[in-house]
Amino acid sequence: MKTATQAPSAPRRARRALLVSSAAGAAGTAFCSALLLAAPAAHAGMVTDQHGNVGYDTAQECDAAVLAGTARFYQPVTTRRAVRKAGEASVRPIRLSELASASAQAAAQGYSAADYSRGACDLGIRHVQGRYDITPELVGKYVPFSPDMRLNLFSDAAGQPVRVTMGQCDNGFSGNLPRPVPAAPVPKVVAQAVPNQCLATILIPARFETRTEQILKTPATRREELVPATYKTVTEQVLVSPEMSRQVPVPAELRTVAEDVVVRPAGTRDEPVPPTFKTRTEQLETQAATTRVEVVPATYKTVMQKVEDVPAHTIRSVIPAEFKNVEERVMIAAATTRTETVPATYRTEVERILVRPEVTQYVPVTLPMRGVPEQRLLQAAGVRAQAMPAVMRTVVEPVEVRAATVQKQEVPAAYEIVTEQVKVSEPYREWRRGRAWVGQAIDVVPLRGFVVDATGQFRGYKVEGRTKVAAAAGGPSRGIIDTGITPADNAQLEDDVMCLVEIPAQYQTVTRKVLKAPATTTDIAVPAEYRNIAKQVVVRDAGVRLVPEPARYHTVWRQEVDLDKARELGFQIAANGEVTHGPGGEPLARASAVAGQPGVAIDRALAPDTYVRAVRIAAEYRNVNRYVVDQPATVRVIDVPAAWRTIVRRVEVAPARVEDVAVPATYKTVPTRVVDTPERTRVVAVPAEHQAVTYRELDTPAALRPVSVPALVQRIEHQEVARAASVRDEVVPAVYRTETRQVIDQPASTHWVDVPAEYETITRQVKVAEAREVQREVMCETNAAPDRIMAVQHALQGAGFNPGPVNGVLAQETLNAVARYQQARGLPVNGYLDIDTVRALGVAPN
Repeated sequence: MKTATQAPSAPRRARRALLVSSAAGAAGTAFCSALLLAAPAAHAGMVTDQHGNVGYDTAQECDAAVLAGTARFYQPVTTRRAVRKAGEASVRPIRLSELASASAQAAAQGYSAADYSRGACDLGIRHVQGRYDITPELVGKYVPFSPDMRLNLFSDAAGQPVRVTMGQCDNGFSGNLPRPVPAAPVPKVVAQAVPNQCLATILIPARFETRTEQILKTPATRREELVPATYKTVTEQVLVSPEMSRQVPVPAELRTVAEDVVVRPAGTRDEPVPPTFKTRTEQLETQAATTRVEVVPATYKTVMQKVEDVPAHTIRSVIPAEFKNVEERVMIAAATTRTETVPATYRTEVERILVRPEVTQYVPVTLPMRGVPEQRLLQAAGVRAQAMPAVMRTVVEPVEVRAATVQKQEVPAAYEIVTEQVKVSEPYREWRRGRAWVGQAIDVVPLRGFVVDATGQFRGYKVEGRTKVAAAAGGPSRGIIDTGITPADNAQLEDDVMCLVEIPAQYQTVTRKVLKAPATTTDIAVPAEYRNIAKQVVVRDAGVRLVPEPARYHTVWRQEVDLDKARELGFQIAANGEVTHGPGGEPLARASAVAGQPGVAIDRALAPDTYVRAVRIAAEYRNVNRYVVDQPATVRVIDVPAAWRTIVRRVEVAPARVEDVAVPATYKTVPTRVVDTPERTRVVAVPAEHQAVTYRELDTPAALRPVSVPALVQRIEHQEVARAASVRDEVVPAVYRTETRQVIDQPASTHWVDVPAEYETITRQVKVAEAREVQREVMCETNAAPDRIMAVQHALQGAGFNPGPVNGVLAQETLNAVARYQQARGLPVNGYLDIDTVRALGVAPN
């Protein structure tokens, strides 16, 4: 169910309202139409959720923020896929501004589909299944949505739109379509008795302040802190072994004696003499001489011999019949007539046709460019900390690691988490329109009888958004009712209700820690500990060395028009640095300024800021050869004579017959192979075979000869005792060792430490002023002549705010520039070109 409808539509570029003005000395009043300079109004109080999304108390405040360009559009914080409901056949993604095509569906909800081009301000609601369709802080607030926001469009089987949801999270709106942002409402202007003066009733929105409060999160307390024992190092001499005497053995003394010993006496021995041999060679017969019989084969020769080839015989031959050729003339086609078509004749005519009309083409202009270097900081100057490691050495010694002592152990304090609700706004009651509020309503009143008093209240409670409803034909005004949901013709009042809703107090959840048990200590007996330990002794402490790091830059070149060279080449340059004319005086323009104009050809690949010049391309014509009938086609009848042909026939002269013919025998000569010499044998002598054999014979037999062997003498050394072994007494001195150990210097103790309280800072919006209506002097047709409007446009342009064409016409660009000027100068952005703004621009109002 929708909770708001758009205000009556009005022209977008300017609004006309009824002004009542009075002339000096004139009695009575006269009506005239005045052109009000409507600019977007600034928003008043808004609520921000934890994600940075905002909501406004009224639809008018939300609309004003969107029209002023200061609205922070809603960004979904969850992600869910689109789910179709019963009766929905398809879903596709669209943008919010594309809902302008759903005019019938928007009209069914009382909206204008064209208003979606500005965006939407929709009431945040809860989902029927219990989940939020928007963040909880924005429920009941009017939330702005961008015209570029992605939506899910659900359609029925006929392709008609049914409803839309948010594209990222599939969250719904207050109705099937969101409430669009309407055009700025027609202002209410009343006349004063002062000549050339127009006053407008302006709604000053409620004012809010951001207040910061300190909330106690953890109370102050005390804790007992353990002070550990201190130790000192003591060095002392420890007796390892006492002084003693011991007997040391004295070994015996030996001497070496050498003597010669005959190992083998002299003698003789028999030495063998080997035998000698000689070699003798002789020839031995290995095979005796003999004979063998060889076969001599027969020889042959070729003799030519005549033999009968075919014997004599008789053959019967057929003599064919004899024929002769006879010529005859035969008719092949009878005489007749035929119809012949005489084709038409044509002549060639040359016609000139238009191939391409005359167009104006914009071509890029080559301007002298120059490279401008820029130094960009890559890394700021600073210092780098370089770690210097400590130098250690290992010492291993047996020491008393820890003496027996009593150690106090800290028992930490125990806390519990307490969650509290802190009130950030008081509850209040408010009249809101729509049957969606009936379930929460304290009182329900039909909309027809709902009239707001002059203070903006009904039965003592304020109404959410209000405007004056036009009087019915011939009747009184119906008072001030909800402007966001009631059309100006007041035709739908019977179908809705106003509900008095209790807006509960707003709370913020604060979590803090509460002391449950204070910190204490307990004594624990720790026995002495001894062990051999290896410890690291610091030779040099670790440190940090700061190394300066210089800033690093890199050079970036960018291209810009060299205006000095352009002037030298003849280009004309305006005061603002724009190149206006070329060397030949031809006008130049930016590509973006001429693109899209009718009859203009331009390369779409050009950058928008490229300078181009107009080149006239003449129309193109072409000669076309066309064939024109010279003599039309005709038909004539032609006589066709009979056709004859001469043929040749064969006529038999003598019939065929049979004759017997004697064929004599035939002979042929063939070669014949005969024996020339018969086969025979012969005896062949085979000589004897011999082989050389070498013999080895004994020349001198083996013998023995005596050989003298001398005696073998060897020198041998041996040990003799010079002095016998003994013992002697020796004194061993005592041995001491230096030991270092740690002893308790100060025993462990405890002391109490104050723990300060912890506070949490919360920020909330507090309304410090209610919305009110005031009258301000504004410019209208009575005091806004075209020259005065041109003066305002010149002043805006001089202040750096582009008002569009300076032509004395109050276009939307001029109104937007007024709003930007008011916001930049700290003036009230009230929706009008008021007299204070005109004076601030340095323009005389009259």
